[in-house]
Amino acid sequence: MGRQQTRQRQAASWAVAFLAVVMTAAPAWAARTGRAVSVVRQFQDTLLVVMKAGKSLGFEGRYRKLMPAVRASHDLSYIAELTLGPYWDKLSLAEHRAFVTEFARLTVATYAAQFRRYSGQAFRLTASRAVAQGDVLVETELTTDGHKEATLDYLVAQSAGRWRIVNIVANGVSDLALKRAQYTAIIRKKGFPVLLSILRAKVTELSHGAPKG
Repeated sequence: MGRQQTRQRQAASWAVAFLAVVMTAAPAWAARTGRAVSVVRQFQDTLLVVMKAGKSLGFEGRYRKLMPAVRASHDLSYIAELTLGPYWDKLSLAEHRAFVTEFARLTVATYAAQFRRYSGQAFRLTASRAVAQGDVLVETELTTDGHKEATLDYLVAQSAGRWRIVNIVANGVSDLALKRAQYTAIIRKKGFPVLLSILRAKVTELSHGAPKG
């Protein structure tokens, strides 16, 4: 067999092998992204329900409806850990629990304050794709009467067999990065107890409809 024929046969073998890998990976990729998209859609559907009943529910009603939806769709413990960065390992287990509790309350309170009324809003899926470490990025838009108001991109990761949101990038700004910069600066300058107090005060502020700083 000539050298050219050998190369052609090798190339054909590699092409078949590559195609086999792609065909095997494609269903897994589709299933992964599909589950991640479902998590985001279910959460956004809840947001719309809460917005449409926002006035009658009031802040407390919106908060109560959103708490289970946030806990189901967000990996709050993991996000809390990432938010504190190097300070997480310096805290006790009791401090971990206290922070996760207050972090969860503030997360839900923020949603309840921001998504308080409905005026033709809708969420639109624009793309979804696998990214590093097997996570999935779900890209969406918030529209009002068909006009884009904001981009909301969700990083969804799998842990213990569940897909949950671990970060949200709103109009190009990472919520995780923003909170990490703020919270670690507070701990560094004022200590962990002060951070907890600030989070509790923020929840109270949002529940009373005070301007959000």
